[in-house]
Amino acid sequence: MKKLIIIFTALIAFTIAAFAIISTPKTVLNFLNWGEYIDVELVQKFEQEFNCQVNEEDVTSSEAMYQKISAGTTAYDVAIPGDYVVKQMYEENLLREIDVTNGKYQNLYGLDGNLYKTMFTDSLQELIDNNFVNKDGKVYDSYFMPYFWGAYSIIYNKQNPETEKVVEENGFNALFDRSLYSSTVKIGAYDTSRWDVAIYLLSQGMNPNLTDPATGSVEGDLSKGLQNDIENAIRQSHFDEWGNDSLKRDTANGTIDLCFTQLGDFFDALYLTYDSGVQDINFNVSVPDNTAAFFDAMVIPTTCKQYDLANEFINFMLEPENAYQNAQAIGYCPTLKDVVTSYETDAMDPESYYYFNEETGVSLSTHDFLETYPMYLNPLYGKTSEQIEKIKLFDPKPTAYLTTCESVINRAKN
Repeated sequence: MKKLIIIFTALIAFTIAAFAIISTPKTVLNFLNWGEYIDVELVQKFEQEFNCQVNEEDVTSSEAMYQKISAGTTAYDVAIPGDYVVKQMYEENLLREIDVTNGKYQNLYGLDGNLYKTMFTDSLQELIDNNFVNKDGKVYDSYFMPYFWGAYSIIYNKQNPETEKVVEENGFNALFDRSLYSSTVKIGAYDTSRWDVAIYLLSQGMNPNLTDPATGSVEGDLSKGLQNDIENAIRQSHFDEWGNDSLKRDTANGTIDLCFTQLGDFFDALYLTYDSGVQDINFNVSVPDNTAAFFDAMVIPTTCKQYDLANEFINFMLEPENAYQNAQAIGYCPTLKDVVTSYETDAMDPESYYYFNEETGVSLSTHDFLETYPMYLNPLYGKTSEQIEKIKLFDPKPTAYLTTCESVINRAKN
């Protein structure tokens, strides 16, 4: 009997061990991301399909991503940094080329091996072709795949009719010049010094990467004259609130009248407002003609240890059905033409909703959503080809420049 027990015990141990071997993921994909920036259901679907585990680590800025990747202490397989950090990482040889020539990855390769060059929306592709060119004159678009994109914007509350008129006529200068208003308005500014500097430059019709207006240079540190101009402009603007995510909420609820924002943050605030049970939206967004665009992109850092799986992950996220599901879950502006088409197709269905809550009765159909906010599918909607040609992305800047930006803003606040 004791022998039987020993045999039976050994059999149980072997079964448990075998089950553990079978059920334990063979590989781990280390994924560096922003918080709440991917549909969890899609991550789970990928894990099941490829018998792997996605180990997601979240950060709060592209700079933090760069620091973690450049440190080289963790083998990150996939990351989603902002465009200017993508450029910096490419220039510093911190990126591996995505396997776009492998027919195995059909959402990259397509029928002729060039799908990755034609699948993104035309306005976005134009920005890529104009801004991601290496020293040999070649567009290095095989090193990154745009994930979501947008444009820098202004959220404003509609309770004061004058605010909308001033914003639409004056763009970003509406944030700095209080003489444009006949009544008192409350204005918010992001507590991110590089953005504040860039928005001031845009408000003056200048390149957001400019460092010296006198010479037209975009290199090096901010000139003394430009530092003084920015400091004076911010002091005269008397911003009523400095913040980050709080700004979109406070504009939505009327605590402040307008603020600078990224386009995606507006759509986030819109959804949250509907989700709070409010049907009538009393705030809106404007994308000035002289704006700057941005995108976040999936990349494979040189720290990658699971190159094949990293390519599978990027290919998976670019599958049109998955990309559409992800856009619906996250709410930011989609990059793929196929996703835009899916939204437009759904807009023709009267039963399709951007937001619907049966309990509260609050709803917004897909048709009305896209008709009211056409910039969701194209952040540069309504811009002419000439205007789009002038729209810039942020350039990577040295630490000294960023430190100077912070010093200028801190002096202006005091």
